[in-house]
Amino acid sequence: MRLDVRHMRWWLVLGCLLMASGAWALAPEKGEIDHRDYRYLTLENGLEVLLISDPQAEKAAASLDVNIGSHQNPLDRPGLAHFLEHMLFLGTEKYPEAGEYPAFISQHGGQHNAFTAPENTNYFFDIDPDYLEPALDRFSQFFIAPLFNPEYVERERFAVESEFKARLQDDARRVQDVYQVLMNPAHPAGRFAVGNLATLTDSEEQPLREDLLAFYNRYYSAHLMALAVVGRESLDELQKMVTERFKAVPKREVSLPKSYAPLFGKGRLPMRVNIKPEKELRRLSLLFPLPRDPEDYSRKPLSYIGHLLGHEGEGSLLSLLKELGWAEGLSAGARHRDRHGEIFQASIDLTELGVRAADQIVALVFYMLRNIETRGLDEWRYNELQQMGSIDFRFQEVRSPIDTVRGLSHRMHLYAPQDVLRGDFLYKGYEARRIKRYLGYLSSDNVLVSLVAPNVEGDQLSPYYNAPYKVVEQPAAVPDIKPRIQRRLVLPKPNDFIPTRLAVKEAPLLPGPGSRRDHGGERPEAVINKERIHVWFQWDRQFNVPKTSMRLRLKLPAVAASAAGAARAELLSALVRDQLNEFAYPAQIAGLDFSLQPNTRGLDIEIFGYSSRQNLLLTRIVEVLRKGRFEQDRFDDLKRTLERQWRNEELDTPYGVIARNIPRLHFSPYWLGRDKLSALEGTDLKALHEFADGLLKDAQLDVLLYGNLYRQEAVRLSAYLEHQLLGDITRQKMPPAQVYRLKHEDGKPWVYERPLDHQDSVTMLYVQGLTGQLEDVAHMQVVRRLLSPAFFHELRTRKQLGYIATLFALPLKDQEGTALVVQSPSADSDRLWREMSAFLDEGDQHLKDGLASQKEALIRELREPAKTLYQQSARYWESLVMDDLSFDRRERLAQAVEQVTEASVLAYYQKVFGDTSRRLWLVTDRGEDAPEARRAEDISSYHKALELLVYP
Repeated sequence: MRLDVRHMRWWLVLGCLLMASGAWALAPEKGEIDHRDYRYLTLENGLEVLLISDPQAEKAAASLDVNIGSHQNPLDRPGLAHFLEHMLFLGTEKYPEAGEYPAFISQHGGQHNAFTAPENTNYFFDIDPDYLEPALDRFSQFFIAPLFNPEYVERERFAVESEFKARLQDDARRVQDVYQVLMNPAHPAGRFAVGNLATLTDSEEQPLREDLLAFYNRYYSAHLMALAVVGRESLDELQKMVTERFKAVPKREVSLPKSYAPLFGKGRLPMRVNIKPEKELRRLSLLFPLPRDPEDYSRKPLSYIGHLLGHEGEGSLLSLLKELGWAEGLSAGARHRDRHGEIFQASIDLTELGVRAADQIVALVFYMLRNIETRGLDEWRYNELQQMGSIDFRFQEVRSPIDTVRGLSHRMHLYAPQDVLRGDFLYKGYEARRIKRYLGYLSSDNVLVSLVAPNVEGDQLSPYYNAPYKVVEQPAAVPDIKPRIQRRLVLPKPNDFIPTRLAVKEAPLLPGPGSRRDHGGERPEAVINKERIHVWFQWDRQFNVPKTSMRLRLKLPAVAASAAGAARAELLSALVRDQLNEFAYPAQIAGLDFSLQPNTRGLDIEIFGYSSRQNLLLTRIVEVLRKGRFEQDRFDDLKRTLERQWRNEELDTPYGVIARNIPRLHFSPYWLGRDKLSALEGTDLKALHEFADGLLKDAQLDVLLYGNLYRQEAVRLSAYLEHQLLGDITRQKMPPAQVYRLKHEDGKPWVYERPLDHQDSVTMLYVQGLTGQLEDVAHMQVVRRLLSPAFFHELRTRKQLGYIATLFALPLKDQEGTALVVQSPSADSDRLWREMSAFLDEGDQHLKDGLASQKEALIRELREPAKTLYQQSARYWESLVMDDLSFDRRERLAQAVEQVTEASVLAYYQKVFGDTSRRLWLVTDRGEDAPEARRAEDISSYHKALELLVYP
């Protein structure tokens, strides 16, 4: 075990170490409302374990994080750590079948995955709580006796290649590919990490499996592993369960370098590089390499610097850059941490004008950094961060089991055991000297300045992703910052939004004798029920946090009427958010978030967080929305930004581009980016102001108020919203929501062809349910859960058609739907179509095994109580959107799942999945020998051939 002087000090001071079965253990500090129990222990082989007992857990979950990643790749084997991550799932001595582990997890209502990062590799799963022990038995064997079966070595090489090719046009990877060229090749960050066929060659001279085994046996040691487990069992039961299975993980002698070579070679910095992206992207980044102090997590000096540099309030750098028309966003903070160093990065999302002003922006960043050093080192600023960290930790609500373990298993490598839960929130104390030390590294002679923009020229291509780039000369002199500009850049004022009233309100007293309290009903009640406004309210009686969720949906005929209305609503929303940003950013820092987003028939407003200042934020949002007046320069900038986003939709992940076409073909109103781009073309500021003036006419409003507020407060707030947000009545009709359903006709499926400029082919199949009845929904969800692991195993693992092979839900209103998709670098759409059809022809053979356990898992999920106030609010809102005013749809669906039988599943499958006329295929290409189908060429004509369902 690893027990250094610091561990001994905790033992003596805290007195909370428990000696048990050769392991030391302690209880990490947890938040005030956290109902879970924790135990941190180290097994005799050095494996660190965090046990989490949660009797209320809807799932059990586990994650093992190996403190080894792509930085440990051999020089001649880029991508080996990632390849090992793939191979580890494919059979062990105790469980030799390659598909046994994923099948077991899926059959019992779970999911699994893994990822490889520079310094760690994380494996995780969740599962029905009753099956945690057998799942851990299978999981543990990956780290004890994996087979690395030779027949799968070749297959997984192509899986890694497919994953690599699927992201060739991903600008984040392309930019990183350029950075790796510029970095010191002696530093592991300067090397290709993902792997492909070229780096994972398999030959007699260099057998890939032998390299794989050597890497595993060299680095996969118990003392470099951290395991987090959530289960319903007691801590003692979990400890016994884990110890028995993971004590056999071998501890090896592992030699890791005590330091890395400098991230950039001597004399390489400062440096500037221009990079040409695939998308229409404009970003200026300043990267500063820094040493890393493991103790910084408790003091957070870089978080302090990033907070001040990245502030978005009045007088901030971002506000100035927006006013100058140079930028739309800014972020700053530590990035790319490794064992011995990290990078502090400031990134600015530029406008076209900002690209031309890049030198001035760089100068402004350095001016702000010096301003922080000379005027910004104040203990009260640190105390604000410390105060919010303490409040957020105190009232931190539990996350899902799989998210919990995935994050904590990694943090176990970063934080002291007693801090593993609070490390992200911990500000131990102000140290000006520590902050100044890091500010010293953020200098003009220790920086890589990167400009990513469509119009820059490149004279070289990056080695793996072919990104054009050019290293350019440093400017001869840094531009001066004029005094009038200096005066506009000021550091943040004290944050008035930091909550001071954190009491959770008691239930109000009932009238009459005695002191009985009104705890309200178990579900929201309608406190306002008028023709144009409906308000539901519930005082929170469950989560005991000083937070409230406010959700508003404005149904607006002006938005729903056309693509032009939808486009203008999106631009208006962006302008409102922009105008509110200086005011609302301090609220966000203080745990009070808001969003304002268009939906297909109106606008959604949401406020969530600490209750004390919510009304102030809501009032300001309403004022800005009602006034609807904006400056010409902000209109121009945000219109261009929005148009760029819509154009970039076409360059997203291919299967994502294809998936967006399903609601476009089967739901109305719904518009793609290219539809809105065309519709917005003639809109100027005057037209937008006219749109804003008429926006609230004939509006209807649905509101949900849930949390730390009283009924009387909800009624008063409702009266305010009714007065402010419901405009004149002009009898403009609200367009209905419409769903278009495939009809059984001649047995032929439909096909929609959507060519893409990408080397991968995509084939997607959309299958609709029969009706909107819960019986139909229950069968579709059960069938989807049963098919999913078999589909992945058959098309991804066995046939190696593509890295992306999956099923996902795609409901439209109450009509359940399922999409099946494969994205392939090696097979065209026609072959994918035939392979997927062949799978469906034999799909009923996958519907018998595991039916009982999948039903049980689904029922458990549907009946599992919400874990957080926000999650409960989201469930209530989903009920309202589905017109479920009794708020019991989940329970009724669970009852419908209980009625599903093997016979009913098979019959449903034949009616829905077996009927080819109920299929819509979406493809990126079609050959001469393509399967026969009816072409959906024109959306209007296609809609006329379908059944129409109308919703108010």
